[in-house]
Amino acid sequence: MVFAGDYKGFVMFFFENGKAAKVPLSAYETKTNRKKLTGAYSDKSPLAAIVGLETDTQVVVYSSDGRAAIISTAQLLPKTTRNTQGVAVLTLKKKAVLQEVKLLTESGITQESRYRCKTLPTAGALLRQEDSQEKQESFDI
Repeated sequence: MVFAGDYKGFVMFFFENGKAAKVPLSAYETKTNRKKLTGAYSDKSPLAAIVGLETDTQVVVYSSDGRAAIISTAQLLPKTTRNTQGVAVLTLKKKAVLQEVKLLTESGITQESRYRCKTLPTAGALLRQEDSQEKQESFDI
């Protein structure tokens, strides 16, 4: 059971235009009894991923043009409004979109220093074959 004021953690919204928003769960506390929540996130760009976290961690963002970047969620400041459009985390080429977001521990990336970014927004680095999820398996006959 969750009591008022016991909301810990935050929600990360990642949009296809390369922006991300960090919203604390306390922003979703309602004052009145409603059946439907409105304005849960920004609708200016299609949503690519939603990640719920309790503490700051590192996530990997993938773009449709084969790039990846490791971003620390501590780099993003929490926004007080739920429907914020976010801040740019990924600089995208024409016709490229932010496609996928994974926790660093679940990504399978071995060379973390290649994809780690120091400043935002970042273009990311081209994803190498040994770091991609679609690893080719070999069978000995």
